[in-house]
Amino acid sequence: MIFKDIFLLPNLITLFRFFSALGLFFYFSPNSFNTFTLVLIIALIGLSDSLDGIVARKYNLVSKLGIILDPLTDRIVFIILLFWLNIYVPDIILYSVLTRELLVLVGSLYVLITGAKIEVSYKGKLATVLLFVTICLFVINASITVPFLIQISVLVIIFYFYVAIEYLYNLIYKSG
Repeated sequence: MIFKDIFLLPNLITLFRFFSALGLFFYFSPNSFNTFTLVLIIALIGLSDSLDGIVARKYNLVSKLGIILDPLTDRIVFIILLFWLNIYVPDIILYSVLTRELLVLVGSLYVLITGAKIEVSYKGKLATVLLFVTICLFVINASITVPFLIQISVLVIIFYFYVAIEYLYNLIYKSG
């Protein structure tokens, strides 16, 4: 049974990230926190995004549940976080990330249906880290002006899309 692995540490980290994001969204406003605390919260959510995979691979705790739960949680948490931070993050960033996540969802469905194998990409991890940093910069920008923030965010979004398109390309043309 797939849910027997729910108490493995990587899956608990993933679930903690999910419920933390939900709790923030439903019980707090971003204005409930000062800039430093808000950036720290975003950074911790971002770090937990990588931590679960690192723990799973290092301690051989990769599970079928984790393979499904982690990427699904990543997508949901990102979207929740962006909606929650909508007073800081421009709509174009939100819509760009939503569009990209739909592309990833299509690829994920393809993986589930076909059983195709996809490898973790360090470019994907880098793109996610850069997006979390960009979100933090938008929050900081509300207090002090961050030079070139729009240009930085455009470059990050382009890279974020590039990684998604590369995943889809590899799924379609290299697995078949």
